[in-house]
Amino acid sequence: MSPSATSAPSYSQRRIGTLQALHVPLGLPASDLLALAERADGLYRVAKRITKPDGSIRIAYDTLDPLKGVHRRVKSQILDHVSYPAYLTGSIKGCDAKVNASLHARARIVINEDISGFFPSTSADRVFSIWHNFFGFSEEVARCLTRLTTRHGELPQGAITSSFLANLVFWRDEPALHDKFAAQGLVYSRYVDDIAVSSKTFLTNKEKTDVIRQVYGMLLKHGYRAKRAKHEIATSARRMAVTKLAVNSKPGLDGATRDKTRAVVQAVEQRSAQGEVLSFDRGPYAQAMGKVLHLERFHPGDAAPLKRRLLALKEAAASITSSHPSTWRPNEKKLGSHS
Repeated sequence: MSPSATSAPSYSQRRIGTLQALHVPLGLPASDLLALAERADGLYRVAKRITKPDGSIRIAYDTLDPLKGVHRRVKSQILDHVSYPAYLTGSIKGCDAKVNASLHARARIVINEDISGFFPSTSADRVFSIWHNFFGFSEEVARCLTRLTTRHGELPQGAITSSFLANLVFWRDEPALHDKFAAQGLVYSRYVDDIAVSSKTFLTNKEKTDVIRQVYGMLLKHGYRAKRAKHEIATSARRMAVTKLAVNSKPGLDGATRDKTRAVVQAVEQRSAQGEVLSFDRGPYAQAMGKVLHLERFHPGDAAPLKRRLLALKEAAASITSSHPSTWRPNEKKLGSHS
C-alpha cells in the first residue's frame, strides 16, 4: 500500500548538496561547521535527571554555544520546513499531549505502547538516514549534520533538534502503517515515544493481536523495541488514557493529578501563612501556578478557584509592599560615610 500524501511527512525546501551550500542556512563557513562537528560531543551539559516509575533514569541535555546557535539555525532553516501528518503530535507547533489524546476521544478500546529507550536507541546511523534519505541531502552534508545533532552516536533528548528528528525515525514505514490501520477503522498516533491505536468499535482478540504485531514489527525493523511493562489494552468499561489523559469522553486529567494540584496550592498558602516570603517568578508559587494552568486546559471549573487563591496571595504581597516601601535607595550614601 502506498501511503497517501497527507499521511507522510514531507520537506518543502531545496536539497543541500555541498558543505558550501550548507553555509547558507547555518550561517557558518564549511570549515567552521566541520570543526564544530568534530567537537560537538563535548558541547552538551546534563540539564535534568528524571527518575521514572520503573527506577530507570531519563537524562535530558542542553546544548552549549556555539552548537546551540547552530541547532537553532538547523531548526528554523531546515526542520521547520517539514510538514508533519496529524498522527505525529510530539513537540510540533500547535500539537501537545491534549491534541494527541483528542484523536482517540470516545474510543471503545485503546492499545498503548511505549518505545523503550527511544532517544538512546536512535543511533547516529538512523539520524544519518534521515538527513540523507528523507531530506535528500548529499552524504557529506548528512554526515556533518549527523555529527552536529547527535551526542556520542545517539540522539540526545532535550536538544533543540532532537524532537523533530524523533518524529522522522519511521518516515519510511509509519505512513503505510497509519493508512492500513485507518482502512480498518483504527486511529493511530505517536507522541514522541508513546504509540496509541484506538477503535470506536470493540476488537476481537485476533484483531488486537494483529495490531500489536504490526506495531512491534515496525519497531523491530528499525532497531527499537516496546517496553512490555508499559503495554496496555483498555476498554471503555474503565478509564482509558492516552499520554496520561482520559479519553473516555473528551481528554481529561485523572483524579489523582487534580488532587495533587489542590494539595500543591494548599502547601503554598501554608508557606505564606507561616511568613515565608514567596518568589512569584520561580520556586513553589510558580510551580503551583504552572500546575493550575495545566489543570485549566482540561478542567477550567476545577482550576478557577485554585487560580483565584494563588492570585490572592500575589495581590496581598503587592499590597504589603506598596504600603511599606523601602526607605533605602541603592545610590544613597550610608549615614556616616565619607566621600
